[in-house]
Amino acid sequence: MMLEKRKLNTKEMTRAEIKKLIESKVKQLRSYTPRVGVFGVTGVGKSSLCNALFGRDLAQVSDVSACTRDVQEIQLGDTSNGSGIILLDVPGVGETIERDKAHFQLYKDLSPTLDLVIWVIKADDRAYAIAEKAYKEILSSNLEQCPVLFVINQVDKIEPLLDWDRENNKPMESKEFNIQKKVIEISNAFGAPTKYIQTTSVAQNYNVIETMEKIIEILPNEKKYSMYREATEAIKTEKMAESAEMGIWESVKEFAGDAWDTVKDVAKEVAIEGIKTVAKTAIFFIKRFKFW
Repeated sequence: MMLEKRKLNTKEMTRAEIKKLIESKVKQLRSYTPRVGVFGVTGVGKSSLCNALFGRDLAQVSDVSACTRDVQEIQLGDTSNGSGIILLDVPGVGETIERDKAHFQLYKDLSPTLDLVIWVIKADDRAYAIAEKAYKEILSSNLEQCPVLFVINQVDKIEPLLDWDRENNKPMESKEFNIQKKVIEISNAFGAPTKYIQTTSVAQNYNVIETMEKIIEILPNEKKYSMYREATEAIKTEKMAESAEMGIWESVKEFAGDAWDTVKDVAKEVAIEGIKTVAKTAIFFIKRFKFW
């Protein structure tokens, strides 16, 4: 399902009719089913990362259909009823020349259908020249509609191996320095700003929450809520909830266009009625609406 981009036309419409249209728009945003491509070579931890983010392991999901010889499409939740999420386990490049040709074409075919790419790179991997080429030639031209988040996984394995603060579950200073060097290395190689690069260690449960917060942050406004909705409950935060609801609000403003001053009171009413997150978040928005 694609999200409509049409603008609201309020000419000769009653307040009830305007409210109905805004309610329909909000319902569309809340029930959108996102498609997420999870890119990366075998062994980088794609499956465990998806399990940590969405509560399901790619390798152990029973509802799997092979849409090509190399891509597994996994439907989580009730995608037929206006919710759920579709994850596509996409193979990485750089193994053989022949396979790379096929995978480049695969990326070209898939990229227009995706809302987000999570590109997983193992922390100790340095052989990604072919991946750089694929990103720059295929994905980088559509980042506004389909952002790419590079996730450097297994950062606990970066040298020095034993420099991990177990009490606070974070890298010590020397390891953190080398982790940030890796971030800069990836940024320079792919030509991607560091805001689109996230470090994590699923095995250590390190930066998993921050990874989902980053995903929601970089998504277009109209798709933030659907990603928050599908995040596993254990990692949801108030920051995510606020970002998701703000995404809906900004999308409604864009939908209203030049008619915003006319319809904003109706939009506030609809938005407050529709907030289904924690009570603190609802209070946060109700207070903010007083100043809009």
